[in-house]
Amino acid sequence: MSDASPEDGYQAYRDAIRRRVCAVCLDSADDGSCSLAAARSCAIETLLPRLVETVLEVGTSHHDAYAAAIEARVCGHCPDRDPLGQCHLRRDGRCALAVYVPLIVEAIEGVRARENRGRT
Repeated sequence: MSDASPEDGYQAYRDAIRRRVCAVCLDSADDGSCSLAAARSCAIETLLPRLVETVLEVGTSHHDAYAAAIEARVCGHCPDRDPLGQCHLRRDGRCALAVYVPLIVEAIEGVRARENRGRT
């Protein structure tokens, strides 16, 4: 990966999240594409590098810890927050970062596990 751009380093995570999360996301269209593209961007895609780094740093089996870390470290950078820092999407249960935490963590940790097996 030495010749890859920093963004390319997240492709395996992006692919895993698309397989695990986007496949069941309520915002996916019938053809499997994201229906948010017309209205707004998906927070998972927009904040992917920060999201991946946060999950990898937490490293616990408690989803509450992941959810708290994501809210503290990732959500503050989301463009969907209002000027007071409130997120109506999270409040209304429409934020993929909040709704799909277990699946996001599973996808990211799965990539980490595969990469670790490849190093041994």
